Amino acid sequence: MSSFALVLLLPWAVALVVTPAVIWWATRQGLMDHPTARKAHTRPTPLLGGVAVLIASAVGLALALWFIQPLGWGFEGVESLLVLGGGALAMGALGLYDDLYDVRAGSKAAIQIAVAAATWWLGFRLGSLQLPFGFVLVDAAAPSLLLTVAWIVLVTNAFNLIDGLDGLTTGIGVITALTVYWLAAEFRETGAALGALALSGALAGFLRYNLPPARIFLGDCGAYAIGYTISVLAITSYQRSSTAMLIVVPLLAVGVPMLDTLLVSLRRFLWHVRQGGLRGLHPMQIVRAVMRADRGHIHHLLLRSGFDGRRALAALYALSAALGVIALGTRNASANARWGLLLGLLVSGFVAQRWLERRAEARERVPASASDPAPRPTG
Repeated sequence: MSSFALVLLLPWAVALVVTPAVIWWATRQGLMDHPTARKAHTRPTPLLGGVAVLIASAVGLALALWFIQPLGWGFEGVESLLVLGGGALAMGALGLYDDLYDVRAGSKAAIQIAVAAATWWLGFRLGSLQLPFGFVLVDAAAPSLLLTVAWIVLVTNAFNLIDGLDGLTTGIGVITALTVYWLAAEFRETGAALGALALSGALAGFLRYNLPPARIFLGDCGAYAIGYTISVLAITSYQRSSTAMLIVVPLLAVGVPMLDTLLVSLRRFLWHVRQGGLRGLHPMQIVRAVMRADRGHIHHLLLRSGFDGRRALAALYALSAALGVIALGTRNASANARWGLLLGLLVSGFVAQRWLERRAEARERVPASASDPAPRPTG
């Protein structure tokens, strides 16, 4: 346990030192996110938080493995950690370029798919999947490739989509990484456990500077790197399971970003169908409708409903922790029970989303003079 504590604490310490240096350098270079009408912050804020997280994760883990001789040189997960680090670096580099120069959506999707496919080719892949009612999706190459790429791309973008509130993606990343560590440790996936601990330690150190009011933002660089790393670690944590993998448990482990993404996509799709009818069912029209930005993400709805930034943050941290506990508590349940639980959570989430939307819309219809000033988002 002391060895694993070192893997957690060293990246934390490195992040505490590296992040102020990145803030100083980004400020001197003018690499800032400037306020606009569509953004919530009111002052220019450095963008390169993802660089600090990547440095802290890599340096902290390398230092830990240097001091832990049995783990550093003899255990079988070192190569896989290098592959994982390479994928995280590629996703982070894509996000950093997007932060600085704005990459077109199609180009971003193509690069993400390429990185995810390379990750599958190098051995990080979804195997046999246990479905409801006793069905099993075998781990043949084609379905495994498609599912693995879809999983990595969806989780990566889900973490980016919730990055709209100071400290939200970082804090949920800490909670999710610790949940994945617990799963990996149970199945003796040493490489995944170490990677999850290093990431959670680095994010915990970075969170000191990212809580509202944030002194530095993760940017797409950080959100992509965190989402990619957690997506790969989540599937790796189950690869030694003696039965077909139940995707529900990793799905719950990354619950808040994935639940938010699924519900927002469903709401946008239903709205598109109501507006266009059967003529709106063209695949490209559906994709454009689902990808259209709005203020319907869960953190937007909480803020529009009257929560201030810190209360919204606390509520979403609590939700993420609860979903993590559910994931850990149901890992030995039957496939039907877990799929039923997931369906129940989706239905409950959709109902809660609609309730929050109605509350937010009602609050926004009230004249400003007749209501309290709306709290300003902090991220």
